Amino acid sequence: MMDYKEDLIFALDIGTRSVVGLVAREKEESLEILHTTMEEHRTRAMLDGQIHDVVQVAKIVNKVKQALEKELDVTLESVAVAAAGRALKTAKGKAQLERTALQEFTAEDQLALELGAVQNSLQSLKEQEVANVQDYHCVGYSIVHYFLEGQAIGNLVGQRGLLAEVEVISTFLPRVVVDSLFSVLDRAGLAMKSLTLEPIAAINVVIPQNMRQLNLALVDIGAGTSDIAITAEGTIKAYAMVPIAGDEMTEAICQKYLLDFHEGEDIKRKLQALLLSGNQDEKIVFQDILGFEQAHKSLELTEALKSPVTNLAQQIAEKIIALNGKSPQALILVGGGSLTPLLPEKIAEVLNLPRERVGVRGRESLKGLSGNVSNMIGPEYVTPVGIAVTSLNHQTLSFYEVTLNGQRIRLFNMGQGTVGDVLLSAGVNVKNLHGRPGLALTVQVNGEVKILRGTLGEPAYYTVNGEEARLDSPVQQGDLIEFVEAKAGKNGQGIIQDVVPKLEPIQVVLNEQNITVDPIILMNGKKVNLETKLIDGAKIQYCTIDTVADLLDTVGQLDSIKDQHSIRYSINGEKKKVLVSTPEVTLNGQVTSLDKPIQKGDQINVGHSSISNLQIKDIVDLERWNGGELFVTVNDKEWVFSGEQAELYLDNQVATGEEWIKEGDDIVVKAGKSADLILSELLARINFNPKPPEGKSKLQIKVNGFVGDYTTAIPNRSRVELYWT
Repeated sequence: MMDYKEDLIFALDIGTRSVVGLVAREKEESLEILHTTMEEHRTRAMLDGQIHDVVQVAKIVNKVKQALEKELDVTLESVAVAAAGRALKTAKGKAQLERTALQEFTAEDQLALELGAVQNSLQSLKEQEVANVQDYHCVGYSIVHYFLEGQAIGNLVGQRGLLAEVEVISTFLPRVVVDSLFSVLDRAGLAMKSLTLEPIAAINVVIPQNMRQLNLALVDIGAGTSDIAITAEGTIKAYAMVPIAGDEMTEAICQKYLLDFHEGEDIKRKLQALLLSGNQDEKIVFQDILGFEQAHKSLELTEALKSPVTNLAQQIAEKIIALNGKSPQALILVGGGSLTPLLPEKIAEVLNLPRERVGVRGRESLKGLSGNVSNMIGPEYVTPVGIAVTSLNHQTLSFYEVTLNGQRIRLFNMGQGTVGDVLLSAGVNVKNLHGRPGLALTVQVNGEVKILRGTLGEPAYYTVNGEEARLDSPVQQGDLIEFVEAKAGKNGQGIIQDVVPKLEPIQVVLNEQNITVDPIILMNGKKVNLETKLIDGAKIQYCTIDTVADLLDTVGQLDSIKDQHSIRYSINGEKKKVLVSTPEVTLNGQVTSLDKPIQKGDQINVGHSSISNLQIKDIVDLERWNGGELFVTVNDKEWVFSGEQAELYLDNQVATGEEWIKEGDDIVVKAGKSADLILSELLARINFNPKPPEGKSKLQIKVNGFVGDYTTAIPNRSRVELYWT
């Protein structure tokens, strides 16, 4: 058996219904096809372009691989593949290359520039607010424009200039789609040489660069998905996907005639063949799942397809118009699903295009093919040819492998990878790269905030092939990378002793007993000691024993001393308390106050003075309750009129104020009315003579400068003028 030759390209189109493989090589201006083979899935191992059963798909891929190896007597070790556009995301990216002197741009320069633009398109994907962008793989890209010194140009290779730029449109698929492809290839003993997107592969051979001035739409209709690419103004304008395709037509036949899926698929293909041959009267005979034989003409069977075909055509048309803003000039169909009866006519109708503007392109229409092409009949061979051409033109993404902590990690070959790229590809959480410092513990001590800081974390540790490395250290094929996660710092912690000042117990003689008194410390209201662990957010209170009051408070006697000789009573329903005796405290034999400082060895005695008797008048200011006086000036003479006297009651009995206060007394004071007069009452109170002097008959009255009469009210501090005229 011959060794695998590097100039051969092995391309696989892993579809929902079948796997198509071909081996080819470049030959002058053409692609020489050495051999092709096709195998159908035995089960529905793939649905809507997504691999659901890795084992079954790998068996079919391996069968295709072995058939090609046997035919060509070669060993196939790597393969170019394409992914369907399920859950497709697209984003544009730009990159530029500046030079200080005029130099010729090489193919390597151009490729490096393209890959830089692909990397930048990932940032554009983030700006689209795509969730978990790290879970998406770039699966291919297309050139939108090259620029040299700001001018659009067709190709940079061989050109000279100071500034080159490129704009690409990159396509992204969820990691699970790409990883399932890797799993299948691993099981088949194949390395992924390159990866692209199915519509990218198809458009590269169906609509070459010189046709992209036209506004065209390419639709690659498979069994599970319909992938779309649109060209205009010399570039690829957009990529998209519709999540239905040929399988929906098969399902419609199965539902209509009670068939299993494989029988329905067989009938659909026979129907396609009859319609293409124009033999519409021949009947197709089959058995349903109940064992009954049925026979139907092609036109009758076609009726079952009208509804799903219309639905597929409408979805394709809606997606194209959404991307293009209008119907394209023409539409090209490829892929096995493009042979679905009625589909080209229905798409033309929905897009309002002439029927001749919607065409199905097969391998036969592709230019630049040579070699063993006789058995490559139909549109299902377009995509695998495109995969091969796209890989040879380096418009794909390749991969290389490194090992991280014993696990194989694949990286896109987009320039020099780093340890950081490996960790991201392995799904390592960025939080595990930097040691988080421990959280601080915060408490309040007598109202003052105290902070006990946590320890610093330990950073992650990396090695490449046994040598210490950093996140930006470069990696290459086969490198062995070890990664030790960062360690978080310890949270702040401590005990009461760490946040309160040094508190010493004091030894004194209290009421002739030797005692040792420890200061009281409370945390969140509960008594604690110096060894108690701190709680984050706790409120801590402590008091030093500096005075007599501190000592008595600590031993629990201060409140009892204050409250022991009080009398409780009420005035007008309001409860009151009056201290009728005071504690008598001696310090070393001398009477002292509660705020007197103390020290070790002091002798303190606490007693009480005799109870003092109190009368109601001692606690109730009766004068304050009497009615207010009225001051009036009459013709420059001041008069004072007293208000009503207050009324005093003790336990519902009239009182004088001389009564002694007792525990529980109920005292009621009714305030007297303030003095209140009108002018006629005022005249009577001052004994005014109503008889006029001789020669005069009319009494003139003014109150505070205004004319008054006998009913005028007299406010406090009024001035009254009386005279006869």
